[in-house]
Order: sequence, then C-alpha cells, then structure tokens
Amino acid sequence: MTLNNIQLNKRTSIILVLVVFGIIFSSISLINHYNFRTYAHDLGLTNNAIYDYAHFRWNDCMLMQPQFTNILSDHFSLYPIIVSPLSWILGSYTILIFQIIAVLLGGIGVFKYFKFKLPDNEWLPLLAMIHFFSIWGIYSALAFDYHDNVVAAMIVPWLFLAFEKGNIKSTIVLLLMILIAKENMALWSSFICLGLLMLNYKNSYKRNLALFMALISCVYFIVAVKFVIPSLANANRVYRHFNYAALGSNFTEAFTTIFTTPVYTFRLLFNSHLANIDTTGIKAELHYMILLSCGFVLLLRPQYLVMLIPIYAQKLFNDDFCIWGLNSQYSIEFVPILSIALFNWIGNLKTDRKIAFGILFCVMTFVATISSLDHRVSLWYTSENYRFYSPAHYKTDYDVAKINEALKLIPDNASVTASGPIVPHISFRDYIYLYPDGSDSDFIVLLMTDNTYPLTKDELAKKVDELKNSDKNELIYNENLLMIFKKK
Repeated sequence: MTLNNIQLNKRTSIILVLVVFGIIFSSISLINHYNFRTYAHDLGLTNNAIYDYAHFRWNDCMLMQPQFTNILSDHFSLYPIIVSPLSWILGSYTILIFQIIAVLLGGIGVFKYFKFKLPDNEWLPLLAMIHFFSIWGIYSALAFDYHDNVVAAMIVPWLFLAFEKGNIKSTIVLLLMILIAKENMALWSSFICLGLLMLNYKNSYKRNLALFMALISCVYFIVAVKFVIPSLANANRVYRHFNYAALGSNFTEAFTTIFTTPVYTFRLLFNSHLANIDTTGIKAELHYMILLSCGFVLLLRPQYLVMLIPIYAQKLFNDDFCIWGLNSQYSIEFVPILSIALFNWIGNLKTDRKIAFGILFCVMTFVATISSLDHRVSLWYTSENYRFYSPAHYKTDYDVAKINEALKLIPDNASVTASGPIVPHISFRDYIYLYPDGSDSDFIVLLMTDNTYPLTKDELAKKVDELKNSDKNELIYNENLLMIFKKK
C-alpha cells in the first residue's frame, strides 16, 4: 500500500468517525427537542435568553422570576450572547446545534493534540478521538438540553494543544474561552493549570505559563462570584450555587472543613450525607463508571487527577443528589481529562501493542457507556431521552406534527405560560413562563404527559379542572394530549 493510500484511508477514517458520532449525537439531542423532551429548565431559559440577545437587550429571565431579573445573575455565561444571531436562522434548535458542533470540535481537538504529541504513531490519535466520543459524559449531557460547561469542556483539548506547542497567545485566548463559558469553569481551569504545571515542572517556560494561567483563572472566579454576579442580581441576593451544607454555609467554611477534617471529607466522596431520601449506590456508580472509562489512569498519572479535584467536589459534596451520579451535564468535565490522560499513558508505554491497548480501551469504554444507558442507579433517569438505539427514543404518545401545528394558534407577541416540554419551542417571545407561573398570561399551554414539573400529576389535574370551569379562560384546543387555553 502506498503512502498516499495510507493517508487517504486515515483521512476517510477520521471523516467516518466524525459522521457516525455526529449522527449519534444529533439523534440524541435534536430528536429529544423534536419530540418535546427538552424543558423550560434549561433549554427554555437559554432560548429565551438568545431571543433577547438577538434583539440587542439583556434577558430578564421570565422563567425564573422573581428569583432573577437577569439570567447572568444565575450563571455568568456569555456563549448564548455570542451564538444568539444564529437564532434568526436556526430557531429553537440553535443552541443545541452549537453544542453538538462544539462536541465534535472537542474530538477533533483530541485528535490534533495526539497527532502533535505522538507523531510516530498514525492511528493512536484517531483512537483517542473515538475514546473521547465514547465516554458516557457526552451522552448524558446531550440528553439533557444545553449547558455552557459542555462547550467549555470541549475547548480543553485545544488548550492542551496550544500549551504543549508553547503558543502563549493561543493558550491565553483558549483559556479565556473556557472562562467566559460559566463562572465555575474558572475554578476548574485553575486546577487544570495546576495539573499542567505539575506535568511540566522541569520546563521553566511552561511552568511559569501554567502558574500565570492558574492565577488568571482564580482571579476571574473570585471576581465573577463575589462582584459581577451579585451586581447583576436582585437586591440583597448573593451567589446561589453554593449548595454544600455538609461542608459549611459558605466557601470559607467549606475550605476550612476540607483542610481540618480530611477523613470526614474523604468519606463524603463515597457516602451520602442526605438523611431524607435513599441515595444508595449513586456515588459508587460514578466511581465505577470512571474506572470502566479507563479512569484507572488517574491513579497512574495523578497530575490529571488533580485537574478533576473541583469536579469531584462539585459533584459529590453537593446537596443535590441529582448531581452526584451519571445523569445530565454534570459529568462532561471528566471526558477530555480521561481521554488525554489515557492516551498520554498509552503513548509512553514501552510496547509495540499500543494500538491493541487503544482499541481495547475504546471498546471497554463504549460498552460501559451503553450499559449505563440501559441500567442506571442514578435517580430521575429517563431512558427514552438517552437510548438513541432504542425505538422508544423516537416514539411518543402524541403526534408531534399536530402539536407543532396547534402551537401556531399562539401569536408571536402573546404572553404564554406553558408546560416544561412546551416552553423551549415557544420561548422566542417577550413573555414566557413555566406553568403555573404567569397564570394571567394571554395563553396557557399544557402538554399532559408524565412530565408535570413543577406540579405533581394530581396538582396539575386540579389546575386543569379549575381552568375548564373558569370564566376567565376559553379552551380553544384539546387534542393529542395538548390543551390550549386563551384568556377571554
């Protein structure tokens, strides 16, 4: 086989991998949205924000009032502002498409990084990309709406590449791209930089660059949490995402607890600190999944484990058990670190079986991911949202086309309160609420599925009876599990 044929085969393989995983990722995220399996919190919030940004105004966060009057006081995330002009073309799918593209670019970043790191091995960079695309964190994140930390995690491989090349300008730009994704990404990036410092301690240039980046990240985090977010928030409201009662009531108490009671803190990584609900096995499931995704390499290369310290803490010390396990976007930060750590380790093995090891670990990781989609201990797991290979993922109890046609009954300038799965589809408007908030809106739109959040099924049924018997609203559509009430 000639060199040109080898290059062609390799290029074809790269394109094939990107196409296959691009189809898989799209079938998860875009099909969920099409089938009304995206929600007010969080896609509805983001869609309403990009609608406002596309009209050159701040988002007043209708879906979370009165807690917030500016969505940036919840999370300081700037990517929706940057992406918002695309909403004129892509509509309610805009931010989901952006997220899928970011994930694919993250995989390309992994490939480019190892192509630079391992120039003598033609196929390990491709296997590294496949491993990256096979980790459960991507599938869980794409199955639940859009989140800015997904985009930040996808920039990490490119940051590693620029840092490895010693390109200070590109490195700083990429670091800033991570920071503006979300304020807590700054805390994570500071530990990434600390890990890079440890990996390159003997290289004074890279060591100093990593230290400088860590300082930038720390300063950004403190400024965002202590000053920027409170300045955008309602009066007397502080940063609301400190939910770590097991450690203390604020960041100072938390750090004090961690350093003064290390045994207690270590136990929290494995044991539940919640007494009012059975959460047995959720934390253990996360640890097993990390190991099955080749997380054993974190013990062999602890510099990479350092990079994940704030992610472990953010997940396992949290008061919300939904964050502990495998669900949603809360595992995405593991993805780039695990793949980079694993293939750096494989690349340094003194063996001619590196390709065999790479294939083995890719298969093991993908099988573990599929197994986690079939069976999951984590509570509130809805398999229809995740299992892209199951017919149930593509089916609904209602006719999607008819629902979309019915939603055209609602004028673009009308105020609306709606069920969670409806909100992301109609949130390109000035006034949109999650029912039962905004009950005095021009229209009330209810999709009578199993997802009735924030009400229980009984509470929703009672509300529906009240609406039917009210002289303030008229039922103008009642088919296909969809009910539309119009204010008289």
